[in-house]
Amino acid sequence: MEQDTAEPLIRGPDNEEGAELSPDGRWILYWSTVPGEDSPTATKRLMRLPALGGSPEQILEPQMDDANFSCPIRPASSCVLSKREQSRLIFYALDPIQGRGKELARTDLRYQDDFRVSPEGSRIATVDEGQVRILDLRNGTERNLPLPQGWHLWELGWAGDGNALFATGRSTTGYFIARIALDGKTRVLLDRDRNHPLEFPCASPDGRHLAFSQMTWENNVWLLENF
Repeated sequence: MEQDTAEPLIRGPDNEEGAELSPDGRWILYWSTVPGEDSPTATKRLMRLPALGGSPEQILEPQMDDANFSCPIRPASSCVLSKREQSRLIFYALDPIQGRGKELARTDLRYQDDFRVSPEGSRIATVDEGQVRILDLRNGTERNLPLPQGWHLWELGWAGDGNALFATGRSTTGYFIARIALDGKTRVLLDRDRNHPLEFPCASPDGRHLAFSQMTWENNVWLLENF
């Protein structure tokens, strides 16, 4: 039911983030970590929560900076789990019940670990040193799409039809959201200054809307007298 007020699904002391729905719509997967910088933990927990309600359960517990996951939206596809081994990123099938499955692909990746699975689950997109890399899980091939000079990307999201990517990043002038076609053509959709970082682009399945987050940085100086 549509409503204007957000309703918490999980209540507790831990930090929960990165929630995604499994392709079959039965589970919400997310990361859970212990809050607080005074006693940082070396691991994070990948959790599953029944989409229709219930108690969360742990799937696996990797090292803090060692793993990520992404889920496609088509029912017949599989979520993907990544694991870093030095400069190599290895991708595995991920089942909400069974956990990590067979290896799907691997690539050398120096820049970052974030990746996104295409809507039908057959391709992986990630960013590495001035380019977007596309891995095809059907035939094991990969290709790189060069980015314009001065672009630094950190978040990707697939278009609903799987024919393009949306990306948030930073250039010499500020923060932006761009559309990146699979032939390498780029177009800036939204441009912001240095005080408004943009993140987490997420396209609707019908291709009509794009959701994203925007932060605002402000600096204020206050003069206190007679205290």
